[in-house]
Amino acid sequence: RQNYHQGNYGYGHAKQALYELILLKFDIPRERYHYYMEHLDEIEKTLAVGAEKARLVADDVLGRVRQKLGY
Repeated sequence: RQNYHQGNYGYGHAKQALYELILLKFDIPRERYHYYMEHLDEIEKTLAVGAEKARLVADDVLGRVRQKLGY
């Protein structure tokens, strides 16, 4: 804001500064994204572990529901 009010700093400069700030702010998440897109097998392994954990919880809950319903 201060640069804009002092002059010689227009919207083009502000957009460029914002662009550079966004690149800096999201540098690490962008690197992680590219890493995992190149290593899809790691994503599948993590999803499989999560699915097994969810299955254990769901089996327990469904077992209690079936018991209450008399199945």
